[in-house]
Amino acid sequence: MRWRALITLALLLGLAPPAAAATEDCRDVSLPVRLDVLLPAQVHGRLCQPPGGSSRVQLLVHGATYDSRYWDEPIGDYSYVRRAVAHGWATLAIDRVGYGQSTPEPSVLLTATTQALTLHQVIGQLRTSGFGKVLLVGHSVGSAVALIETSLYNDADALALTGMTHRVSPEELTAALAFMVRPVTLDPSSLATEYDPGYLTTVPGQRAALFYGPDPDPAMVAYDEATKGVVSSTEMADAIALGFTLPMSLGIRLPVYLVVGGHDALFCGHLLAADCSSASALAAEEAPYFANALSFTAATLPDAGHDLNLTPDAPLYETALTTWADTP
Repeated sequence: MRWRALITLALLLGLAPPAAAATEDCRDVSLPVRLDVLLPAQVHGRLCQPPGGSSRVQLLVHGATYDSRYWDEPIGDYSYVRRAVAHGWATLAIDRVGYGQSTPEPSVLLTATTQALTLHQVIGQLRTSGFGKVLLVGHSVGSAVALIETSLYNDADALALTGMTHRVSPEELTAALAFMVRPVTLDPSSLATEYDPGYLTTVPGQRAALFYGPDPDPAMVAYDEATKGVVSSTEMADAIALGFTLPMSLGIRLPVYLVVGGHDALFCGHLLAADCSSASALAAEEAPYFANALSFTAATLPDAGHDLNLTPDAPLYETALTTWADTP
């Protein structure tokens, strides 16, 4: 097995990220998929390309209580999409089925496994559309979906997982489910009338503690609270069991990049959670789960929380990840 050099983002503090592309070409797309043999759906996505187009694409899969906008937030310099496009990549940020502008579904029909099936179909459509290289990038529950999809199909060219490890803190997960997350029907926002009781959302005022590091941008947190979304309880349970806990990742045979925030409350530093103090410590714990991967790279963003894209240091990890993806 060939191992890539372990990267610590703390060493990249002197590396200036590239300027955002002056004119990325973005458009909304709708892709037909099936949750199973009998249930058709549409996946909404935002396809962005650099001037002149690109033959390589990053397929971006959001986490719980977000949608495709997680990858291209309008507040400050928090756009992963602009960074990737500046590197010459096309990006397709999708809304998983049931979220954002994709087909709404009863919560019970959504699991991480059915979402992985739809992701497999999207990758196939990207291939037939002329993209010769596909990098699959997930965040949190989206990482679990991407991990499950890759373990079953290995149909992308490489896999990047953000905001997850195989060691979820039972203490922090229990606290989050008890005090920070609740059925959407109890929420004071308009979400309560749009989704069934099987969908969950965050309790007002809790997103900073759940998703951010010690020094969040107040403007970003306020925007995040105002635009929060939902997650199906069945999908989250499936993601925790199959994506975060069981070693399905042993089926992955692609190059893998794994990055987490040093202050990730769910996955780092607490009872039975991962050691995210350094890339080498993280790699020592996670490498056995990816023993059959073509290569494995672990990285940490020391000052970040769970949502790496929404930290002031986000350009460091985004540049490092895309630079890794640029390597043949």
